[in-house]
Amino acid sequence: MTSSDLPSAPSELDASFHELLQQVLTDELDARRAQLAAIAPEASGLVDSLRAFLVGGKLLRPRLCFGAARACSTSAEDPDELLALARLGGAIELLQAAALLHDDLIDRSPTRRGRPAVHVEMAELHRAQGLRGEADRFGGAVAIILGDLALSWARDLADADALPGAQTRMRDARAQFSSLATEVMTGQFLDVLHQEGGFRSPADDEAAALAVIRWKTVSYSVRRPVLMGAAQQGADDAVRQQLDAWSEAIGTAFQLRDDLLSVVGDEHSTGKPTGGDVREGKRTVLLARTRASAAAHEDARGLDLLDRVVGREDADDDAIEAVHDLMHATGAVSSVAADIRALSARAEAELAGAPGLEAEGREGLVRLGRAATDLTGLDVDR
Repeated sequence: MTSSDLPSAPSELDASFHELLQQVLTDELDARRAQLAAIAPEASGLVDSLRAFLVGGKLLRPRLCFGAARACSTSAEDPDELLALARLGGAIELLQAAALLHDDLIDRSPTRRGRPAVHVEMAELHRAQGLRGEADRFGGAVAIILGDLALSWARDLADADALPGAQTRMRDARAQFSSLATEVMTGQFLDVLHQEGGFRSPADDEAAALAVIRWKTVSYSVRRPVLMGAAQQGADDAVRQQLDAWSEAIGTAFQLRDDLLSVVGDEHSTGKPTGGDVREGKRTVLLARTRASAAAHEDARGLDLLDRVVGREDADDDAIEAVHDLMHATGAVSSVAADIRALSARAEAELAGAPGLEAEGREGLVRLGRAATDLTGLDVDR
């Protein structure tokens, strides 16, 4: 998942919330660094790595949380409410860091946001310091540990007892965060299982890919952050249902777009390596449609190409380009793009019909949704 091409935070996020969120994260990591340094000076470097890992994020999920709260009530801007939202936003950011640290290791991704992934960084540190044992194994172990720490600290930030404001609303928001953590980790498992051909309960490969999107991406990228913000403001069931429907559509379109970026995106601007999904063998909706179309047209050459190239980390650029050409030729790219546009339009219709939302907050969610699903400049309709 990438949001590297979303508008920068200051132009989209209320300045006071953005500043407070950054302060919450800074204070939390400063305190954690002191805590680890008291255990052992070597351990404090873990916090430095996590702090560097967070640099460059566009804060999409906290922005959605705040945007939903602001759409539900102008009281979201009150100092106590703002602090509660900033703590929830910080918790979301740390949970995302935990998920990405582990995801990079699982996918053996060498980079994150233009820098070495943490497991790679730590392997390089192992070599530079001449430590004993296997450098790559050490790097992987540290990435797991740091991800576990980030998840633990995220839970502490979202602790309802530590959040200012009415405790019933805070506990409701904290319950949404707990669901977020469970769902994204379960979605990660389903993704890994699907990669190995073991996710068999859905009807077909496309349904399986959509189920992975539902739990790995939609839940933690859009749905739960939005519902956390709504819960924190005490939104009623009717408003939550409308925001839930908007979140499902935007979250699905967001991931479908991210899948397209591996084929038609510019890796220098998106941060997503071109051809990365093909080399990793990711079982995306895009791949499922490509294979299904090739099979329906009895394209033996196309099916053979997919079998030979998809999942091969050593596949050369010509082979990757051939797979991408097949994705275009089968109509898979254009059909996924059409779905993204339809989902984005459906989401806007949901918001337009949502009762009781504040106009400014509603427009903020619309802008975020458009930015997360925009196909401008992408070669999707050839």
